[in-house]
Amino acid sequence: MSPRAFCPGGDHRPPATGGSCACGMVTRVPSPRTPVRPGPLVRPEVRDALARCLYDGPGDPLAPDATDHRPAELRMSAILRRRADRMLAALAAAGLVVTDDGELRRAA
Repeated sequence: MSPRAFCPGGDHRPPATGGSCACGMVTRVPSPRTPVRPGPLVRPEVRDALARCLYDGPGDPLAPDATDHRPAELRMSAILRRRADRMLAALAAAGLVVTDDGELRRAA
């Protein structure tokens, strides 16, 4: 095993592609230049149907409510839609896909 090189004055210089300097200290992890934001996994109607299934209270949680003055991201409809999106993403990560007809199938 070759001896590690020491960095003068603690000036660790990583390669341009990221990684560690010559002494072995990890100094930089490269990140993608532009984060890719994927499109929706299913149609909004399918997501909303799943969001309604996650609600236990009375009435339609996704119906607009003129008396609710909270910001849009704090309303029940937005919370349930985010939960449904997370559930669909977890199913997709597990290799399952919700199709347009509402069926759950294993990804090919």
